[in-house]
Amino acid sequence: MAWTLVTGGAKRLGSHLCYALAEQGYSVVVHYNKSEQEAKDVVKKCQEIGVEAAAIQGDFSSNEAILDFTKRYLLEFKETTNLINNVGNYFVRSGLQTPLSDWMALFQINLHAPFILIQKLIPSLLESKGQIINLGVSGLYENPAGIYSTAYRMTKSCLWMLTKSLSVELASKGVRVNMVSPGQTNLSVDLQHQKHKLPMNRPCECREISRVITFLLHPDSVYITGQNIEIAGGS
Repeated sequence: MAWTLVTGGAKRLGSHLCYALAEQGYSVVVHYNKSEQEAKDVVKKCQEIGVEAAAIQGDFSSNEAILDFTKRYLLEFKETTNLINNVGNYFVRSGLQTPLSDWMALFQINLHAPFILIQKLIPSLLESKGQIINLGVSGLYENPAGIYSTAYRMTKSCLWMLTKSLSVELASKGVRVNMVSPGQTNLSVDLQHQKHKLPMNRPCECREISRVITFLLHPDSVYITGQNIEIAGGS
């Protein structure tokens, strides 16, 4: 059984990604931390669509916890074809107002967790010539300064650099690595403060993000790697 792992797959964007993948015939592993019931609900719906689906709990707040997760995951799911690094935290706070503990916690979840997961799952991904898709945020090319999202944008900038570097390292081995970077979505926590700035007068919908991800996973996209595709409606 070839699995696609979606981290943070129990809620919000992650659940929509799982449904879209299931509709395309992918067997889905739904990672969750505390949202056990939501993960079970996602699994049930994916199974109703007609694919294999399972859930697994994992705490990504420390390196030790991530290593424990990967050990349990690899025992249960022998073949991973795709890794979707969707899990991530976000807070609205200036750099000077961010305690070091919160700063480090954000880097742990948004950067270190994807890095460790990739390292531990790469043998399976190499065998299956699979794909890694990291979720970013729009604006990383211009990387404008922002007072209230310093730590968050730094984590995603680092993840983008990791994406580019790994895409070069793994290209000859048949593993593709890309980033998908939404702008404001209909689930964004700060949408009310930002929606007046949106050129299309609406946020991005989760299904629009899912379509780009399933496009990248399609065999016809085999020559696309090392890219950051923004879904930001012109913003």
